[in-house]
Amino acid sequence: MARDPINVGATANDGNGDNWRDAFVKVNANELELFNSVATNTAAIALNVGFTKTYWFDANDTATAASPITHSAGATGTFLTNNAAGSSTTSYNPDSRDALWNPSTQKFDFTSLKIGDTIEFRIDINLSNAAAQEVDLFMSIAEGSAGPYELNINHSYYKTASTLANDTALFRVYIGDENTRTGGARFRFASVAAATIVVNGWFYQITSV
Repeated sequence: MARDPINVGATANDGNGDNWRDAFVKVNANELELFNSVATNTAAIALNVGFTKTYWFDANDTATAASPITHSAGATGTFLTNNAAGSSTTSYNPDSRDALWNPSTQKFDFTSLKIGDTIEFRIDINLSNAAAQEVDLFMSIAEGSAGPYELNINHSYYKTASTLANDTALFRVYIGDENTRTGGARFRFASVAAATIVVNGWFYQITSV
């Protein structure tokens, strides 16, 4: 309802204001409206209705610095690994949510998320190559489901040979269906030429609806 102010008259004691009973009827009605509004908003906060939460993880690899991933020319099955054992592995996770990256399976597990959630990724690798080379990074999503698919998340061109050239990509994925939510996901490296890859790590931030 709209606010119903008490009529206090034009001047003190002019006799034109609300009487005591009418004034407190308005006080009670306004107070009830305020109480109901607070109760409704408190319930919404408790259920996280209409609110989003953000939390993030940073998985830092140590294994590939010692033993880089070898990509054979034209190979289609070069997947990036990350043991998440580095000193920079950290998180902001006040609600103790599940990490999405699983070093045991070497895949992302989105089953703890809901339809409508989004994840922003930053992947960070170093590449060594012997000559001019084009490189693609993909995210393979919904693996093992009825509808697997891939996203091309980065395309780079190296004009000459390089050693530990840094390559980063920033992109976002949304959980739009059950295949995406329940199927595993991982990063795939592709190039027609050979290369070796050191994974520095990847950061991912979840916005939960």
